[in-house]
Amino acid sequence: MTKLQVLIATYGQEGLDRISQNRLPEIEGVEYLVSCQAPEVVPAIPVSLIRDDLKVIFSSSRGLSKNRNILLREAYAPYCLIADDDLDFIPEGLETIITTFDKSPELDVIALQYTNRDGKTEKNYPATSFDLSRPPKGYFISSVELAFRRDSVVGKRIFFNENFGVGSTYPCGEEDLWLHDALRQGLKGAYRPATIAVHYGQSTGIRDMSRPSVLRAQGAVISRLNKTTGLLRVILKAWRSSRQSDAGFIKCLLLALSGWKDTRLHASKLFNTKNVAKTE
Repeated sequence: MTKLQVLIATYGQEGLDRISQNRLPEIEGVEYLVSCQAPEVVPAIPVSLIRDDLKVIFSSSRGLSKNRNILLREAYAPYCLIADDDLDFIPEGLETIITTFDKSPELDVIALQYTNRDGKTEKNYPATSFDLSRPPKGYFISSVELAFRRDSVVGKRIFFNENFGVGSTYPCGEEDLWLHDALRQGLKGAYRPATIAVHYGQSTGIRDMSRPSVLRAQGAVISRLNKTTGLLRVILKAWRSSRQSDAGFIKCLLLALSGWKDTRLHASKLFNTKNVAKTE
């Protein structure tokens, strides 16, 4: 019986080839579901991905959040893990997800952690568990850390916002919005200090923190998640981005403020995910 599906989003032949080089351990009760966007030519499935515990589906769509939503609809295991195409998975970490959900029926979402190829992390993970509705100062999530009960998420129609994420107008922040929607709908989430994978890439928000579209997206997300303190947090984000990049504070601030303004003026258009259309 399949208990956990690892939902891997990728794009084109290059993406499938990259997955074929990853460590996808064969574990009882674990399967891998790959959604490959191929709007032009359907790529060939590498031989190493032709396995009983792995399925590849294709879509002509574009955009990471659309791809993740396809995976949400196609998945059938009780537990799921969001994933990218540049991860080596740790058997003990995947087994921890199953065990945690089995032993904690009150939890709908679990946030975990990953390392870089050198065994270090891009962020300072807390050493102890906590409720995701009350995160410690400085904590932020990445999509590839999130596991969930499929029936809880799909049953509440909690999909990824297709206006956000790589390939969209706002190229980051989709995981923050997804978790915000899940918790707002009454789902229960917790962080567990367990490492599930080695990540060979870097998240968009970390890699391109001063890129105009990223700052705009961050401003929009901050405004959405913090209705009363959003403006102050946007100013702080701009200051931090300017300090950690070559961009000036005023430039970063104006870009982040443009996203804050988008949320204030167009919230009903930007954040309506209840009627996400099915994607081919």
